[in-house]
Amino acid sequence: MRSKAALRLLRALVCACCLLSQTAALGQSEGLEFVRRAAAALRSGDPAEAERIATAALEKPGGSKRDALWLRSVARDRLERYQEAFDDLTLAASADAPGARTLVALGEAAFKAGDMRASIEAFDRAAGLDADLGPHLWQRGISLYYAGRYEDGARQFEVHRTVNPQDVENSVWHFLCVAEADGLPAARAGLIPVSEDARVPMAEVLALYGGTGSAERVLEAARRARESGRARSADLYAWLYLGLYHEALGEREAADQSISRAVADSQPSHYMWQVARVHQLLRGRRR
Repeated sequence: MRSKAALRLLRALVCACCLLSQTAALGQSEGLEFVRRAAAALRSGDPAEAERIATAALEKPGGSKRDALWLRSVARDRLERYQEAFDDLTLAASADAPGARTLVALGEAAFKAGDMRASIEAFDRAAGLDADLGPHLWQRGISLYYAGRYEDGARQFEVHRTVNPQDVENSVWHFLCVAEADGLPAARAGLIPVSEDARVPMAEVLALYGGTGSAERVLEAARRARESGRARSADLYAWLYLGLYHEALGEREAADQSISRAVADSQPSHYMWQVARVHQLLRGRRR
C-alpha cells in the first residue's frame, strides 16, 4: 500500500518521543548512556551494534527499560529477526499503558512475525484509543485477510477508501477478501474503481483484477519502469499482485512462483515486501 502521511507521522512521532526521552536525561545514569548509544548506532545504520548496546542497557541501572527494548526491537527488525523484534516490542508495550502509535508498531511487528491474532489485536487496541486512526489502518485489513476473516477485511478496505480513495492496492485487497468470502464474480462486480494511482504497474494490476488486463501487461509495465530507472518497487508490486491474483483463481503453482519472485526482490523496509515474505511463510505452514 502507499505510505500514508498520517502513518508516516505516527512512526516519526514514536521514534522522536523515544529519542527525546533518552537525550533529556543524558548523563544521569549509566543505563541512559547506553540507551543513547544504542539510538546513535541505529541512526548510523549499524543495527547489530545497536542490538548489542541495547541489550547491555537492559542490564545497567537507570534509564528506561522500555526505550531499550524499543531500540532493540528496531535493531532486530532491521536484522530481519522478526519474532525477536516482536517479542521485545511486546515487552516494551507491556511496561505501561501503550499509546496508539506504539500499538500500530506492535501490530506491524506481529504481522512480520506471522502472528495474525496478535497483529489484529494490537491494531484494534490502537483504533480503540484513537477513533480517527481506524480508517487509516490498511495494515489491519491485510492481517484480517491472512487470518481468514475476509468479511472483516473487506469492511476495513471499504472504510480505508474514505481516507485514501485513489489507491489500487486498497481495491485489490478488497477484491481478494470478497473473492474469498463471496466468490470471484462478486469480487469483480464490486471492484473499487481507481483512476489516479500513477504508480507502476498499478493501472495494469487493476485491469488484470477487473478482467480486462493480463499478466503480460503487468510484467511489461514493470519491465519498462525497471529499465528506465523510474520505479524501484515496480517488480515487487508486479510479482506480489500477480501471485495474489493466481491464488484467488486457485492457481497454486503459479501463485507460489510469483510470490517467490516478489520475495527475491529483497526490500525488507518495504511493507509490501514483508507481505510477500509472510505470505510465503504462512502458505508454507499449511503444507
